[in-house]
Amino acid sequence: MASAAASEGAFADEEAPEVTKQSSSASVVTRTDAFHGLTGSQVEESREKNGPNEIPVETTPLYALFLRQFTGFMAFLIELAAIISISVQDYADFGILCGMLLINGCLGFREEYHAKKSLDELANTIESMITVLRDGKAVEIKTTDLVPGDVAFLVGGVVISADIMWLRGDVMSIDTAALTGEPIPRKYPSEEYGELMLSGSTVKAGECYGQVMATGTNTEIGQAQADVMKDKAVKVESVFYQKIMLVVQAVILTSL
Repeated sequence: MASAAASEGAFADEEAPEVTKQSSSASVVTRTDAFHGLTGSQVEESREKNGPNEIPVETTPLYALFLRQFTGFMAFLIELAAIISISVQDYADFGILCGMLLINGCLGFREEYHAKKSLDELANTIESMITVLRDGKAVEIKTTDLVPGDVAFLVGGVVISADIMWLRGDVMSIDTAALTGEPIPRKYPSEEYGELMLSGSTVKAGECYGQVMATGTNTEIGQAQADVMKDKAVKVESVFYQKIMLVVQAVILTSL
């Protein structure tokens, strides 16, 4: 808080530059007074319109995640073959088929568990505190309470929890490795990268005030997670996978 107040005085005589680059999600947000921030009524209006700054995560119990590995056409075929094998007392084939089911289930569970864990960690990065200007005063709030239009204070070490447009202050060094894989931090504002600092990146150096342009699923990373959730809901099979499944099905049906 003291750092925010000191920086407020240091930047008080600076003029907020005009925004030159915006994302599609940022273009609909009205420019906020960089020295006053939002009023209480504006905060409530923005929150009602945009909701909390949260990225929804699918909550699936681990037992359900494991049992889900034994559903699907291929799994049902193997299970049918196993039932027929035990009914004719062919214990060798029954053991082999059960082993195939178990190995396939464990591998699928491991893959989905790690994907779920990564999404949980991503959602947890926005659950921290941040300083914003509201009614002309610096206040500390939970990052989940950020709304589009808020003027936020960013310092080194902060994980950016919304898409934020640089307004005034230092040239920022932003680590975007979590988003882009680039090992070298980007500079904001700059001709190459513009002024929009994306949610999920980390401030390496510098202090500045920036306007929140998008929160939650409206951020770039939030939209990416929404696409991941869609992909999980729609199963897409490659041509190679389909051909392998045809061969396996033919082998199973022949053995019955």
